[in-house]
Amino acid sequence: MLQFEITKKHAGIRLWGDTWTLQRIHEVLHKVNEQSCVIENKEGFFLGLAYDIRKAYEKQREIDTIEIFDDKYQIYGVEILWPVIVAQVGLLREAMGFIPTNRNDQIVAFELENLIEGAAAKALPGRAEEIMSLMARVGGCQSHIDEVLDSRCRFFIDLPPSKRIKMLPSVLESFDPMFDHISRLRIRNSSPVQLSPEDFAKYQDVDTDWPDFQW
Repeated sequence: MLQFEITKKHAGIRLWGDTWTLQRIHEVLHKVNEQSCVIENKEGFFLGLAYDIRKAYEKQREIDTIEIFDDKYQIYGVEILWPVIVAQVGLLREAMGFIPTNRNDQIVAFELENLIEGAAAKALPGRAEEIMSLMARVGGCQSHIDEVLDSRCRFFIDLPPSKRIKMLPSVLESFDPMFDHISRLRIRNSSPVQLSPEDFAKYQDVDTDWPDFQW
């Protein structure tokens, strides 16, 4: 039982689940992280999803109660930034393509993909398919994401809340290793350009924690 909420200021998703579901996802994430040659940095951003989910079921993040057929169940949640969770789930699917997997592994991947698709459809109506396509592309460039994720996230949280979700597809496009070249090509051809490498320049090589922001 995996659920989502869109955070009020459009910074990300609040992921909810019961203890058993979250523990199952946590186990699969660690398995894929350890076994896949696609994930080069074993302590990188991908493992952050397992960490967040563990913190949730350990009751160190959000706690709520839901009622189903007059029975009450406790669920646990955690907030994850949009660019981060899209990159993490994209990499999960890419990494699973290079290791033996079982039905449980595939169920976890589908549950997380379904969560992203449902959240994208609610937050950005009509563009969920685009987000899912970008997620698949992002999953194929893990080493590059390790280099640029911090600057993209700093840029994203610095946006006015009203612009965050609208800019998400462009931010995801910037994960492409060819982003600099593509941007220059678009400018040369007078094509529409939403973001360029210059937009992220001041957020690169910043050796501090992320600033406080509203979710």
